[in-house]
Amino acid sequence: MHLSRILRRIPGWAAVVLTAALLGAASPATASATTPTGSAAAALAAANVGKTAGTCANTPTHNSLGGTQFETSCTGGSGGPEYWCADFAMWVWANSGFSTVGLNAGADSFQTYGQRNGTQHTATSYVPQVGDAVEYGSTKDSLIHHVGIVTAVNADGSVTTANGDWNGDPTTTTQAAWAVSSSVVSVTLPAGQTAVGSEPSTVDTADGYYIVGYTTPVAAGSNPYTPTQVCGSGFGVVDSHNLGGAQIYLLYNSATGKNCVTTLVTNPTTQVALNATLAVQGGGSANNPGNFTYYAGPVTLPAAAACVMWGGSYQGVSWTSPWSHCG
Repeated sequence: MHLSRILRRIPGWAAVVLTAALLGAASPATASATTPTGSAAAALAAANVGKTAGTCANTPTHNSLGGTQFETSCTGGSGGPEYWCADFAMWVWANSGFSTVGLNAGADSFQTYGQRNGTQHTATSYVPQVGDAVEYGSTKDSLIHHVGIVTAVNADGSVTTANGDWNGDPTTTTQAAWAVSSSVVSVTLPAGQTAVGSEPSTVDTADGYYIVGYTTPVAAGSNPYTPTQVCGSGFGVVDSHNLGGAQIYLLYNSATGKNCVTTLVTNPTTQVALNATLAVQGGGSANNPGNFTYYAGPVTLPAAAACVMWGGSYQGVSWTSPWSHCG
């Protein structure tokens, strides 16, 4: 999609994203019976090259699974067609067994997804994998404008991608008109132009598109984080408590004398009310209440020679320990 068209829609974009979040437009994927693979996502994306936004398009099509649209490609723009590159990428992941928690109609949600899951790749040395999402920014601003799916990593070093909402009518001035005239297009990034920071010669050079990063999807129904990942290097689990859907962990770092508490959701699907709490006898206290997808915390306090009271909550169910783990 073109930069000038994107810039004109920024005020309405926030409303689209908020609406998607409130209505749960990015439905969580159902966990597949087997471990999902990037090759399955790549195959599904490639199978839809040539498809349009759906039955709302100027050239109506059904997607390869028989659906009338990709996620909300025909209905997400105040009830009508919307810019749907992210819808397409999200649909591919959801129907390949990957989690789509946190994704929405904004291409930038794929970057946030990668950052939250620890699967965002921004090193220039990263070699993209099939099934990855590739995000594009523009040299003309700080926004993320487009997202596609890697469908092949070729022997000559080039990378093939499938891109929803591509090659729309260049004369149009509205979101809906662009969406109904675009389609899923296969674009190959030439060898030597696939690294993060590159400006591929095949990808909207007029608007200065460059690769911001690649995001690898994570399996649906699993939490990609561990307590030690949340609290950091040097921390080890010393106790835990099950809340029935989430687990509270108490960790300790013997080198620093600090305790850490985090509450991890067992099978995350969407944001839920969580908290992690920690108090040091004769000292301070900390907590981290809010709506989170994967975990609350970390809350960390020094407690080398003191007792601690630790706990947390999950969807209204809370628990707090007595003073324990002294010294």
